[in-house]
Amino acid sequence: MSGVKKFIPLLDRVLVEKISNQATKTTGGIFIPTNKDTPTNNAKVIAVGTGSVKFDGSFVDPIVKEGDVVLINPKARTNTVPWGDKTYHLLSENDILGIIEN
Repeated sequence: MSGVKKFIPLLDRVLVEKISNQATKTTGGIFIPTNKDTPTNNAKVIAVGTGSVKFDGSFVDPIVKEGDVVLINPKARTNTVPWGDKTYHLLSENDILGIIEN
């Protein structure tokens, strides 16, 4: 996908980039490292499809939008999409558990 300028997922699919585990800072300023072997369930939404189709043929708009930080179901079936020097994951919006707001 090196020559691709933009990727638009189909229907209710969402393209995300997983956020690496980072150390947590306590209120006292102490950094607590995380285990790098533990997979992260946080991801940043890169691209969103048009939404799911209802029985009457109309579309239900997606809830997430580009730039959202989301929590992914750890058992979600994702497709890995290598793009340039990064790896993205394509999944259904149903596999997103929630939006994380800071």
